Amino acid sequence: MQKFNLKATERHFKSVLMYAPGLLGNEAVNFFTNSFRSQGWLGNRFEPWRKRRTDGKRKGRAILVDSGRLRRATRITSNSGGVVKIGNDTPYARLHNEGFRGTVSVKAHTRSKFNKSKIGSGKFTKKGKERMKTINTLSSTFQVKAHTKRMNMPQRKFMGESPYLTAKLKRILQAELFKGLR
Repeated sequence: MQKFNLKATERHFKSVLMYAPGLLGNEAVNFFTNSFRSQGWLGNRFEPWRKRRTDGKRKGRAILVDSGRLRRATRITSNSGGVVKIGNDTPYARLHNEGFRGTVSVKAHTRSKFNKSKIGSGKFTKKGKERMKTINTLSSTFQVKAHTKRMNMPQRKFMGESPYLTAKLKRILQAELFKGLR
């Protein structure tokens, strides 16, 4: 007959209650940042993000990724008292996550126009041809008056409630708790 150590099990459960919120919070952050890899939201079903209207210079780049700031800013904002809060402090995160349709005020600002030109770099190839360097030169600036514009930002959800995430977090917590019963 095998003996059951109740004190050890109790200690294990108390330690799980201490580190589990951080563990589950990290799993949730990983789930949210995975939306940027999969280019969509895994809610009740997978919902791919709507493509950009114009690609231009960003052709082939992932949606919602320009500098990577939005993806990196998704993190645990507080972890105290067994409650973990996950947030994103970029000013445009809510706009992308929830979508927006309405008018926006644009402040007066200066717009600059640049011209590209090539100049010699002073370095030469093996064949003796000079390597060229592209430089941008300011050609003109002009004032843009304050105005309003209509904006229609489609919802591209990357954070929120997900049945898949809830089920995953339950499985992880159960596995951690069952480790103490072995």
